[in-house]
This record gives sequence, C-alpha cells and structure tokens, in this order.
Amino acid sequence: MMSYLHKVKPVDQRFHEWVDNINETERIDKSIIAFNFGLFESEEGFTMYLNGSKTFGKDDDDWATNRNFEPKQKYFSFGNEFLKDKDWQDILKYAECLVQYYVKSEDFKTSIFAQAIAITVGFDHGELTIIKSQ
Repeated sequence: MMSYLHKVKPVDQRFHEWVDNINETERIDKSIIAFNFGLFESEEGFTMYLNGSKTFGKDDDDWATNRNFEPKQKYFSFGNEFLKDKDWQDILKYAECLVQYYVKSEDFKTSIFAQAIAITVGFDHGELTIIKSQ
C-alpha cells in the first residue's frame, strides 16, 4: 500500500506546474512590464500569489501593489508538510530560489514573463528581491 507521502508532489514541482498553468491559460497585454511573486502569512501558513503591473520602480517597491494583472489561479500554497519548522526567512529564501530556477528554465523563454522588465519576490510590507531586471 502506497503511503500518503508518496502521493504528495514536491513543492518545486507543484510551483512549476502552477506557473505553467498560468502560462497556458492566461493572456497579458504588452503594458504589463513587471511581475511580483508576493508572499503573506495567514492562519493556514505561508502563501504565494502573483500579480502584474504596468509600472516598475527599482527604488520604490510600491509598484508591486498594482494589480493590473491577476491570474485566475492567483495563489500558490506551499502545503502544511513543507511549512513545518520553517519561519518567514526560510520561506522567503525558498521562494526566491523557486522563482530564480524558473527564470533560468527553458519554459521561461516562451512564458508570459519572458518580456517583463522586472520580476520580484517578497513579503507584503517587506523589501522585494529583484530576480530579473532590465
């Protein structure tokens, strides 16, 4: 009998599937120039979300609050098993790695994100980490 843990996909695989699904189902216009993979903590744990903006400011993170683009599947849950014994710094570092890995992947080159001038990761009300910037 297969245990429950063997049925659970790793977080990085689920993240890649989430982003791939957004690429397959969403269309953006050329005015969306920046994307933020935002993070927040709720009672259910840490969650990531995606939004796009028509503006970007390297020295002013307020652009990331623009919601000029929001995919239908806006939220990504890390899952309770993954979140055990992790604090917000662990989640931020892991989220940065997930997005960096995706930006370096072959799938990124044909994604809705490929033409963006900026892609960032960060917690709401915190500093954003720039993953890609032109």
